[in-house]
Amino acid sequence: MATQTSSSYHHGNLRQELMELAEKHLVDNGVSDLSLRALAREIGVSQTAPYRHFRDKNALLAALATEGFKRFFEISKPSQDEPRADKSLLYFGLAYVKFAREHTELFHLMFGPALQPRNQYPELFAAGREAIYKVRAGVERGLNNGELRALDNVASIAHTVWAAVHGVTTLMLDHADTYGYHRDLHLQAEKSMRMMIAGLCTDPSFIANLPSEATPYPPEQ
Repeated sequence: MATQTSSSYHHGNLRQELMELAEKHLVDNGVSDLSLRALAREIGVSQTAPYRHFRDKNALLAALATEGFKRFFEISKPSQDEPRADKSLLYFGLAYVKFAREHTELFHLMFGPALQPRNQYPELFAAGREAIYKVRAGVERGLNNGELRALDNVASIAHTVWAAVHGVTTLMLDHADTYGYHRDLHLQAEKSMRMMIAGLCTDPSFIANLPSEATPYPPEQ
């Protein structure tokens, strides 16, 4: 019986195999060492086979980054089920930190300079827009419910929340020696986000009195 070693053996799953192997290489060696031809050799298909699924290396990276957003949306989904918008925004931020800690290389790919300009990759661009729209929806709900103060329009408040959460997360990942050096990093990240969200709240004491979620969000059930 003939052994199937050609690219036909991988028909239907080569794209997924390439993405899984590329993510492993991303975690182990970073973006610069990724090569479609090298991935093809490792999988055991012709060097041209990957180009049926990705036009170049950056297209593969964009698909990985898009997958990263999908994972983040899954992790952050419990935050969207919170009835209070202020609590929802806090938990969204904690989910952001959790994702970045567990998938650091993917996080840097999603938000770093490797895939610029983003509008060259429609699915990735749409995923990024979906993320900020989720924050905007939470802000709008909080304003309508009287839980957040109308310091500016919805878009400006949402982008301020995003910038603060991203800034805290980036400091935690890339400058841990200066950010929160005297205490647990995850606890410091939570404290920073609580202060930021409390500043938007009509009732800051609500956020202040919430039990700590310094263990990775969502907490164990």
